[in-house]
Amino acid sequence: MRLSSRVLVSVGLWLMAVATATASTDLATARAIFASGDFPRAAEEARSTKSAEGLALAARAGLVHADLVATPQDRLKFIEQAEEDARAAIAIAPDFAEGHLQLAVALGFKARMEGRLTAHAEGYADEARAHLEYVAVREPDNPWMHALLGGWHLEISEVGGFLGRAIYGAKVEEGIEAYDQALILKPDDLVIVYQCALQLAALGDEPLRSRAMTLLQRARLPENPDALETLTFERMRILKDALATDNDTMIEQVVRAQKGDAFTASAPTRHQIRPPIGSPK
Repeated sequence: MRLSSRVLVSVGLWLMAVATATASTDLATARAIFASGDFPRAAEEARSTKSAEGLALAARAGLVHADLVATPQDRLKFIEQAEEDARAAIAIAPDFAEGHLQLAVALGFKARMEGRLTAHAEGYADEARAHLEYVAVREPDNPWMHALLGGWHLEISEVGGFLGRAIYGAKVEEGIEAYDQALILKPDDLVIVYQCALQLAALGDEPLRSRAMTLLQRARLPENPDALETLTFERMRILKDALATDNDTMIEQVVRAQKGDAFTASAPTRHQIRPPIGSPK
């Protein structure tokens, strides 16, 4: 190799190393901002890396903000941006599990806001299940995959009833088993514990509500919690207080509010995300 060629190769490798180091630094900054609770800014910082990992983190930050912080009128725009980020992450790295998981969450949130008919027509449940199964084959011990699969089964069983279970093959027993596996793999994760308790409470059956209460009572806030853990633990407290009243109306109101279902009618018109890149092969 001639000297000029060697120089060009060396410069190219150096530039690649600098770009990688810069992206890693930006991603670390995004994670720190996420931990502080400024989720929109964390999403912007993570998105700027233009990497699959960064885009998946941007999607997660947007979804957390939509679920726990945003006003009802603003939720959909954060969910749709998160969907775009997750699809972009998958387009860059199709085998990267986090992109598929965040897209499944985004589709689930959209289904809640847009209602059963729109969700069925758009195929949200089928696509979300496909992404979860894609991860299940490659990472069978991924706790988030199990938790989201549990949520998929229980959400459809609760919202769609017998017809939803018949159409999609959702089963309460399989949903509970999936959450059990997630809790075995990550027993102290407040988000998994909370989502499991919320889904069980939503089903309305007394044995399931009792189990939801047990999960909430056992949960403990870490000694140095980040913003997500603090916000989640507060949600858990509100749900626990509602369950303690044994008042069906109050429990239903809290469950609907925490799921975001109560604001469906006032949600702004959605925008289609096209092209639909990101479907697992």
